Amino acid sequence: GGSSSITKPVATVAGVRKVPQISFAATSPALSDKEDYPYFLRTVPPDSIQARAFWQWVLTFEIPRVVCLYCVEAYGEGLYLAMKEQA
Repeated sequence: GGSSSITKPVATVAGVRKVPQISFAATSPALSDKEDYPYFLRTVPPDSIQARAFWQWVLTFEIPRVVCLYCVEAYGEGLYLAMKEQA
């Protein structure tokens, strides 16, 4: 979770300076935006893939009600928004 929060401002500076940044842990879907983070790359999938799998699990098992509690930071918000798109 903290990795994306730290990575976002660093990726902004890296983009301005045209320095590639590669992360092994930052999973925020926002970092996939090449307009905002043109020099950012990652070796892990974004949270949007995790959200899609989780939502498919909810549908498969016909879960009647889902509540999402999350921290207001890059990981929590990213995963929540990605799941909200699936709903």
